[in-house]
Formats: sequence, structure tokens, C-alpha cells
Amino acid sequence: MNLTKKNIILILSLLPYFGYSQQIFHQDIFYGGVTGAGFSTGVGDGGNGQVIVNIDPASTIRKAYLFCNRYGNAQPVNINLNSISYNINTNNQVGSNFDLSDCNNSWVSAIHAIDVTNDINPLQNIYNISIPNQMTNGFDKYGAFYLLILYENNSFQKTAVTIILNEKDVAANVNYQLNNLFPIDTINPVSIAIHSDILWDTPDDGSFIFLNSNNIGLIQGSDNVNSIWNGAGVKGHFYYENNTLFGLDDDTPDSLMQGTDGLADIKSYVQNNTTNLNVNMVYENNITKCNIYLAFFLTYTTPCDTFSTAATATQDTICLGDSVQLNATGGATYSWFGAFGGLNDTSIANPVASPPQTTTYIVTIKNDSGCVKTEHVKIWVSPEPTPDTIVVTNNVCGDSIGSITVGNISNGNPPYSYTLTNLQTTNSNTQTTNTFNNIGTGIYEIQVSNANGCQWRDTVTITETNNAAANFTANPQSGVAPLDVTFNNISTGANNFEWTVINSNGDTLAQHSTINIQHFFTEGGTYEVCLIAYNNQPQCADTSCKTIFIDPNEEISLFIPNVFTPNGDNENDNFIIQLIGAAYLESLEVQVFSRWGQEVAGSKFDVQSLASVMDSSPSGLGAFTVWNGKTTAGNKASEGTYFYVVSYTTKLGETVTQKGTVSLLR
Repeated sequence: MNLTKKNIILILSLLPYFGYSQQIFHQDIFYGGVTGAGFSTGVGDGGNGQVIVNIDPASTIRKAYLFCNRYGNAQPVNINLNSISYNINTNNQVGSNFDLSDCNNSWVSAIHAIDVTNDINPLQNIYNISIPNQMTNGFDKYGAFYLLILYENNSFQKTAVTIILNEKDVAANVNYQLNNLFPIDTINPVSIAIHSDILWDTPDDGSFIFLNSNNIGLIQGSDNVNSIWNGAGVKGHFYYENNTLFGLDDDTPDSLMQGTDGLADIKSYVQNNTTNLNVNMVYENNITKCNIYLAFFLTYTTPCDTFSTAATATQDTICLGDSVQLNATGGATYSWFGAFGGLNDTSIANPVASPPQTTTYIVTIKNDSGCVKTEHVKIWVSPEPTPDTIVVTNNVCGDSIGSITVGNISNGNPPYSYTLTNLQTTNSNTQTTNTFNNIGTGIYEIQVSNANGCQWRDTVTITETNNAAANFTANPQSGVAPLDVTFNNISTGANNFEWTVINSNGDTLAQHSTINIQHFFTEGGTYEVCLIAYNNQPQCADTSCKTIFIDPNEEISLFIPNVFTPNGDNENDNFIIQLIGAAYLESLEVQVFSRWGQEVAGSKFDVQSLASVMDSSPSGLGAFTVWNGKTTAGNKASEGTYFYVVSYTTKLGETVTQKGTVSLLR
């Protein structure tokens, strides 16, 4: 992915080169000039100001950086430079944190740098800067801005530039041993401009500047265009071209610094062709103050010639945890540095980098002549697109309501895609929305991918709950056979039902697929009534069984009609008696008499056969025919009232006689 935004951010650190420990951020040699100026609100918060530089209008911009300092735990903020917004955040921190505890605060500070090359116009020398209010807790803010511009012009003499950034804790005495510079030509001016903050114009709040043990002045006060900010510090404003140093604002191109003049020509303090400098800052009267030194900008001439170097990467954007191949050319020896590490070898031209966050790797390239340049390679590290939550809705058996919803993505680069893979079936589904619906029970891998192809993965499980709960009531709950019982379904979470009624022998007496049932128990005994209730699918079932006890009816019951019609229409043509309890009889006899006492029908019945008939009858009733409406001679008996006598003896030896009348109608 090519990130071609106008505010490409450099994330660098103060670095070791070829065995030395110094703070060179950028070093270059080219035909052209250098200009720089700064602005600070000091102990203030937000504010508006101007940065006034000097660029030859016939030039082109080679490189431009906007530097600033972070105080404490400042949160990301947008500042405007000529109405162009730049976001300052942890991605553009330069180098290591340094401690400001000597300022009577527990601040952890650092320098940030933004590459503004594409937004600098060689025809424009005044840049308005706007800093919003930021301090919400303590002194947490971004401040102390400095704009440094390198401009090319082939009609100019060669110019060498070195940018040195602070990595040291604030203390009364701070020493910088600068090594591995271009050989310094002392025939022409050698410019050093300082960038500081939180210096006041009160007594004892200045800093002496020593160059190679030579005291070149006492700096103090607030140096900026508006001159209204307390503690804004001293900044060297200048431009250097064609072997000549020029001061801007109140800065003078002489050999000393004084007050708010933070610029000096130090050629008289250094040896010709030296590659080393020693810069030392000492508090005035050695009284502890909070004088913050942020950067030094060296501009000079050198016997080194320009030479071409380059640093590239096989790709400029990687995912967190991935690696990228770096490559530098144009030198005899190489030394790589990354503020956050991740290099497999710092001394070769083509190391492999595995940065833990977005960073710019800097390579120091030394040619056969011993001249040194730096090149930068920005590597964007895209973090995992990590969601803040994963919301899982589990299934209800029989209903496909399972779902997985991926929450808000806390980092990464949208747009995002979402992939759900069933780990049992390996089936996958990729979509641009963050919710998967109608998911079956199982184990799934959820994957979130951002626009850079970086992925976050997790495993989730969709469980299943069977909400079917079978239950029913029986009314009446007990009784004597024959007994009609109503079973009322009170199941929950189910919409399908299966009933069975089973006797004590394991025989199924009835099966039903209705919500409620009724069953007529003709005999006493123990019965099991079971209800299977399920939701949509039989596997989503629950079962409830109840045992029903019916008391056996040992009494004998006769059901005797009071009329019959032997007219040949096959309806009620015979005088038929129904009997319950035949199994309890020893004998049974029925006689029918006319009103004159003449026996017209009579018979002794086989009670064993009647009992057998009852056992095979669903109703449990035994029925037998007593008379067909004819005389013993075979003639039709006349209509009228007839008398019957039923006599039976139980197996317990009890004899019972039951009498009554029946009407014969034709």
C-alpha cells in the first residue's frame, strides 16, 4: 500500500553510528541552502504565531521538517501550519523519552518530527502556526515548534547540514559529544542554531553554552515573533547559502550567543576538517531550573563532495508481526538504526526489519572518502484490527437464532472484512458486515481483515439450549374403573407433541399427536402415560411420564334396555343386555315372560365366553342377546310389555336377581 499523504511522518530515535553514541537525526550535503525558525507558547497552552524563514525563490525544496516537543502524557492533537492540519501523535515521536523531573514535574518528554516537504513553497517565507488548547491534566501538551527547510539550487555552493536532537534528561549540566560529522571546513562560517524551551529572562534562569570548552554565551528569555509568551525559550533563526550565514529576527551571525540570540558562527572554536564537536549547556549560577534543550542545527561547508545514496524497502506497509527487507546503496559501510529496534543486523546494507510499531529506519551511509550521509525508510506497521467485543447469541434447539457480532475495531485501517469458518466442516463465509446470523451449533473461527490485509483471529463456540419442557396434568388423578381421564398439556418451549398410553404389560393402548388427550380406562391397573414435546425438530425434545393408578371395579354392572323393535330394520331388533364384570361371575341366567306369566325366552349364558368378549372389547363391555321377539313356536310375538328376570351368581357365591320390564314395538 502506498501512503502518499502530504504529511508523511518520520519516527526516528537518537542513534548510535559506527560505534559512537550521538543524536544525529539527519545529515546531508547538496547544492543549496538551509533556513530555520521556531515558535513556542512556553508555559502557555494553545496559541497562534508565525515562523519566518528565508528561502531563495529560485530554489526547490529538498527536505523540510517541523519539530516539536511532547510534555508529559499529551494526547494526539492537530496543529495547523498555513491552514494545513498535521496530527501529532505517538507515530511521529523521534527518539527515546527523556525525563524532565529536574523541572519539579514528573514529565516524560520526547521530540516529534513531521516531514512537511510537500507543503513548503519556496516563494513563501512566512508560515502561520496555530496550536489548540491541550492541557487537561497537569502540563500535558505539545509545544516548542521549529521549522527547518533544506532548499536546492544548482547555482549555489555546496552546503552540509546536520540535525542533532536531544535524548538527554534535563539537568544542570548537559553534554553532547557529537561524532561522525562531515569534515568541517573552517574557511567558511560554521553555523550552530539552538532550539530550546522554558527559558525565562529572569536572573539565574539562563544557560551558558560551551563549544569545545569555549564559553560562547549565556542564553535566556522568550524568543519568538510575538514576544508575548512567558518562558518560550531561545531559538536560533537563520539561513545559510553560498558559504554565508545570515541571522533572522534578533539572531546575529557572529561567534557568540546572548540572551534570545540563539545563533553563532563557531568556526573559530573548531579545527579544520574535524568530524567531532563537544557542546555543553550549564545552568546559570548552577541553580536548578527547567531549561529544555531540544535540538541543534549545524550548517557548514565541507571538502566532501555530493554523492548519491538511497534507502528502500520491499514494501512500505506491513502487518504487525511481519518482516520487511530493507536495502541501502551508495556507500562502503552502513549502520542502521530504528527507534523501536526490530533489525536482524544493523551493519549490513540489506537488513530484515520487524518493527513493533510504525517507525522510520535511518541508515548512516559512509563512502570510501569517509563522508557520511543519512537516509530514511518509513515503515508503516498496521496493527491487528482488534474488536473491542465479540457478542455471541447461542442457539435454541429447533430455532436457528445463533449469531456472532464483531464489535468496534479499536485500531487498524478500514474498510474491514469479516470471515466466519466452521472448524468442523471448514465451510467459510466472508462479508463486509460485522454480524453473522442463523449460525448452527459448533466451533467457529472469526477473522477480521483490514484494508492492508492484516488479520485478527479468535475462536468462538455457539452452544445450544433445549428450551422444550414437557409437562401435563391428569383429571381426575385417580378413580375406579371404568374411568375417563383428561390429560392437559402444560409444556413450554415446544410446538409438537406425541402421547402414548402403556399398560403394565408394556402394551401400547393409545397414541396421539394432539395437544391434549382423553383416555377411557375400562380396567383397573397401573398405566404409564408419556408426553414427548419438541420444538420444530424431534431431536429438540423433552419427555414427561406419569404413572396412573386405576382401581379395579369388582362390582357387576348390567345395562338393560327398556325397549326393542324387532321389525327387521337391523336396528335394535333384539333384546340385548350389556354386562361389565363378567369375569367376576360364576353363572348367569335370563328369562323373559309375557304379561300372562308365559315364558317366551330364557337362557343360561357362558360367563367365560362373555368374559373373553369383554377382554377383547375396547370398551370393556360384554353384550349378549336375550330375545329376538319371537315366541317359542317361532311366531312373532305381539307388541306389548314383557317381564324379565336376570339371575347371576358371583364367584364369591353371592346370588343376585334383578327384575324389570321391556317393551316390544314393531
